Amino acid sequence: MLWVLRSESGHLQAVCEWWLVDEQGYWTPQGRYVFLHQLEVAPKMNLHSIRRRMVHDIGLSVPGALGVFWRREHDEFPRPHAFRREQLQLRKEVSV
Repeated sequence: MLWVLRSESGHLQAVCEWWLVDEQGYWTPQGRYVFLHQLEVAPKMNLHSIRRRMVHDIGLSVPGALGVFWRREHDEFPRPHAFRREQLQLRKEVSV
């Protein structure tokens, strides 16, 4: 799947490729976890706000997901990062 965030005027702010995986990290349409493969954010955008909005939106798209995870491949020692199901729950206000 592709998640895209645009400003009110239509300018591209962020884009992310993601898919569902099983407990071993293999793609499957019935996967219970969301793997964020690639996230690109426009210059001068707040990465934490973008990530919060993205996880919220994907959480709405996949209500049965147990969590979201990703790896920062550019890190010297890549390790998984994750959000739990509670962090995917609806929020009253999510702003970027």
